[in-house]
Amino acid sequence: MIDSDVFDFVERCRKHTATGPLLSDLLGTVTKLGFEHLILSGVPLGGQKLAPMVELNGWPEGWFQRYVDAEHAAVDGVCIYSAKTLKPFLWSDVPAKWSGTEASQRVAGEATEFGICSGFAVPMLSVHHWQSVLSFASSQKTCKLSARQQVQLVTMAVYAGMTIQSFSNDAEDGEGPLTDREKEVLLWAAAGKTSSETSQILGLTERTVKWHATRAREAFGVATTTQAVVEAVRRRLIHP
Repeated sequence: MIDSDVFDFVERCRKHTATGPLLSDLLGTVTKLGFEHLILSGVPLGGQKLAPMVELNGWPEGWFQRYVDAEHAAVDGVCIYSAKTLKPFLWSDVPAKWSGTEASQRVAGEATEFGICSGFAVPMLSVHHWQSVLSFASSQKTCKLSARQQVQLVTMAVYAGMTIQSFSNDAEDGEGPLTDREKEVLLWAAAGKTSSETSQILGLTERTVKWHATRAREAFGVATTTQAVVEAVRRRLIHP
């Protein structure tokens, strides 16, 4: 791959308006470096489910379904390490603390059944998730990339992520993921108020306040109201 391939992809990103064409374009470009598959998603934490966090799904269909059904994200060394670093990395460089567990080795072994043997991951900060990662996968047993090729992949990953973000921003110009009441409940939770105190402030029953908090957690796919507050702040939906 030459640098002009990267710049051409970046230029095309400005014209994409949907995830399907963006995915096809990115996959078509990175095949020049030996990658046949990729996935861009939020990194699940604290019991979050992977499927709702996926933004570009270029995994083999059977593998993606197995990965989700078996909740492999919780034990996959690549996924775990993606939440702990912002430095791009080869899958083979994931520390043994996470890649060497029996469960992680099992995930890696199952992936080979679908032609996924090696890869390169680009963790990124995200407005919509705690952190995101774009992971490129190859059927080659060993993924060999020069420093320049790694920079090329990082550049394309960042622009793909920015393009996805622009889609989300356009969508959220309309109806957002939270109602005004849910935002109010999260704002008071951010201020340290209990459900009981918030109910008195807003003139609602405590049960109603808890219901709104639950809906907010479900909207973000998180387990606690504190996580929902952080997510709402990250997305700039509330300003404590």
